[in-house]
Amino acid sequence: MNNIRFTKSDYKFIVIYFIGATVWLLYRWNVENYSLFEIWTGWIGMIVKNLALIFVFKWLINEFLIIKKSYIIFILLGFFLIEVIGFIDMLRDYYTSTPRWKMPSFDIMLIQNFRRSADGFFLMSFVFGKNYYDNKIDNIELKNTQKELELKLLRSQFNPHFLYNSLNTIDALVDYSPKEKVKEYISNLASLYRYLIKTHEEDIVTLEDEILLIKNYIYLIETRFENDYRFNIIEESIVKDRYLPSGVLLTALENVVKHNQPQINTPIITTILVENKTVKITNTIAKTREVNESFGTGLKSLKKRYELLSDKMIDIKQSEKVFILKLPLLTIVD
Repeated sequence: MNNIRFTKSDYKFIVIYFIGATVWLLYRWNVENYSLFEIWTGWIGMIVKNLALIFVFKWLINEFLIIKKSYIIFILLGFFLIEVIGFIDMLRDYYTSTPRWKMPSFDIMLIQNFRRSADGFFLMSFVFGKNYYDNKIDNIELKNTQKELELKLLRSQFNPHFLYNSLNTIDALVDYSPKEKVKEYISNLASLYRYLIKTHEEDIVTLEDEILLIKNYIYLIETRFENDYRFNIIEESIVKDRYLPSGVLLTALENVVKHNQPQINTPIITTILVENKTVKITNTIAKTREVNESFGTGLKSLKKRYELLSDKMIDIKQSEKVFILKLPLLTIVD
């Protein structure tokens, strides 16, 4: 919790409270036939006592609860200062009352001093309660802002070298492929980047949109590497109203291509199985590519995005020959 700082709205609330308390006390003192001097000094005493309690406890909370976390000292000092403020108010009441009443014994005085300060707890509870609530709201807004920034950063991590490699592929296709094949490749590449631009501000997208996206990506990879990579998409059932963090399937498949070097006559086979609650991606493992990025960067990105968007986690299993990644499907309430 941050240090307590009063805002303009806090001071407005205090003023409104004093106005309401003044109206009530004037009515009470009129009914009880207080003298004008007693009313005047009583009103000043009420304001001074409440302000003293508020600012004393503001200091105590900041110093001994938030900074030093000295709870016992906070309680002892709080009780002592309540007694002091109550005693001062009792002296004010004693010297302004007509006729003067007899001073109570020490033990009775302790009880009465606490009671005199206790009526200020009503104002303190509202002021500090409001401050605590405002602080919580500010922290939530800050966390949401940080979360949005993290998500934007993660979404921006799609490898820019992919575009460069795709352009090189087009250049090669122009030399040895039919015009129609070049056009189809460019169309799929354009569809992929059109989708990425369209969803770059979105946290989650529908499962259907993600499937369409990876179909574009699969065409590009299979065209570029021919028979080195093979992809199969299997949908066990029609899954509706399910979502994924935007671009996670693309990141998962890119991770397969980035970190697996096919062998001669041994392609990397990847199966994307769409189940009721998960998308299961299984790929064979070959010689690991040597890449600039450390192995697992893409998977760390996936984990982080799920942490930021839901309470669900990705599941990773790996053997000598197979790598399995399970991506939980999300609903709107997730």
